[in-house]
Amino acid sequence: MIRCALVHISRNKRGQAIRQEQLIEADILSIGRAAECRIHLPDHRVSLHHASIRHSDDGRLYVEGENTPLSIDGTFEQSAELVTGMHFMVGPYQFIAEAIDGPDQLTLSYELVQPLTEAETAYANRAPMTLSETGLSKRKIAWGLAGLVAFAFLVLPIVYALSPSLQDALKDRLAFTPEEFWNAGNMSPGHRALTTQCNTCHQRPFHAVENQACESCHKHLPPHIPEPVLHAKVFNQVRCSECHLDHRGRSGLVRHDTQQCTTCHGDIKTRNPETQLSNIHDFSTDHPAFRLTLRTGPGPQDVKRVRQSEHTRLTEHSGLKFSHQTHLEKALIELTPGGKTRDIQCGDCHKPDDAGRGFAPMNMTMTCQQSRCHALEFDPPEPDRHVPHASVQTVLNTLREFYANKALNHTNNANMGAENARSIRARARAEAERNAIRLFTQAEEGTCLECHEITRDDNDRNIPWKVAPVHITDSWLPKARFPHNKHQTAQCTDCHDITHSNDSADVAIPDIRNCRQCHVGSKPAKTQVSSTCVTCHNFHGVTSQQSSRPANTGLE
Repeated sequence: MIRCALVHISRNKRGQAIRQEQLIEADILSIGRAAECRIHLPDHRVSLHHASIRHSDDGRLYVEGENTPLSIDGTFEQSAELVTGMHFMVGPYQFIAEAIDGPDQLTLSYELVQPLTEAETAYANRAPMTLSETGLSKRKIAWGLAGLVAFAFLVLPIVYALSPSLQDALKDRLAFTPEEFWNAGNMSPGHRALTTQCNTCHQRPFHAVENQACESCHKHLPPHIPEPVLHAKVFNQVRCSECHLDHRGRSGLVRHDTQQCTTCHGDIKTRNPETQLSNIHDFSTDHPAFRLTLRTGPGPQDVKRVRQSEHTRLTEHSGLKFSHQTHLEKALIELTPGGKTRDIQCGDCHKPDDAGRGFAPMNMTMTCQQSRCHALEFDPPEPDRHVPHASVQTVLNTLREFYANKALNHTNNANMGAENARSIRARARAEAERNAIRLFTQAEEGTCLECHEITRDDNDRNIPWKVAPVHITDSWLPKARFPHNKHQTAQCTDCHDITHSNDSADVAIPDIRNCRQCHVGSKPAKTQVSSTCVTCHNFHGVTSQQSSRPANTGLE
């Protein structure tokens, strides 16, 4: 850093020196006519960047010319070391190094020693020329340009917007239409094809975009409230464009701020006094407990909605018997057929779907019978024979056919009479009945009763056992959006407490307290994820990555 006491010397009428001193500091003291120079010399005979004073590699101060040599003590040199008493010229200005106090401090004076002559001064004063001296009028030009701008950017777009016939005539002839002069910004990616077709959305000039313009393209987009009468009542005076603002480029049409939702849901009873919903302002403050959708039967309408705070109602009867604890603690899975085994893990049964947001449906073959799990053997002497995972009728037919064929294969058909045939069929039917009773009534490994709820109907002699229909919930939160692929840094059991679950009626969905360990509301917080309403919810009633229909489990 160079500290310089800069002294400007001027002369009064009697030729006496007047000294004006200022202190300047800089790594490099630039000298020139440019405004950014630390030593500014306002004279056209001085270059913009004429000279500079800086440290050399040995730490001493040097003065050097930027583009041309300097007159230093009467000789022209490109650079020279600053010493006390040195004189150098910068255009018409003479600089004197009055004192050098070490490598970083100096006193430098400068004086205009070659003032302009009267002729030069007269020419310099005469150089600027006014617009009126050229024969032009500033006012006429201003009015002319104002009229041109008004015609091109106001009159033409208005005429074009109000003349459909003119639009049709010029639509394919112009590279751009006059309306584009009023374009407020780039269209969103989904509407970019409409950039030159303003009247697709702006169907009435000088009117806001109406809902029918949006609905003409987005015909199948569901409303926010499924009930048409209630939706019309709540959103009677609301336009789509109040929430969907275009001409913002890649920012898109969807608002992501919490205020979009809390405008209504912050005081929801004002919009609908009969609502059962709670007032919500932010996820981290007054968001109520999650409401789960639980299946009560096989049909799509057989569902119930239960708050997680209602613990006594938070059970689900799927028709299956299942223990997560048993599978995680005791069950083994073969890595290769007949090879090594390891403890079963969550991902062995719950496999992500193609999008990675949810999970693919489970089925008996790929999920429960993998690596010979639940193989459904029925004849110990022949362990490779299995009954199909199918209806009770199919299972019974398989058993009867198997034992009938087995009996016939051990009999001499040539000497078998009618009595023997009846006896063989009776023994085969009894053997099939014995194995069927074991499969449908004994809750042991490999039987149907191990996993299914089964009742006996003595009135039906052909199919005496009835297996309860299986209806597994595909998504407990169908009205929310939860991408599992964005939560891969967590273990499954961090959120789903199933390590001690012995009952398939347990609903192991994490509650809102679990989510708040990582997620906060709209206000950012250190080490937590800021989340607005649209982080989890869709406005237009679109369900999550998984629907609430019965899962295609292949277990029925």
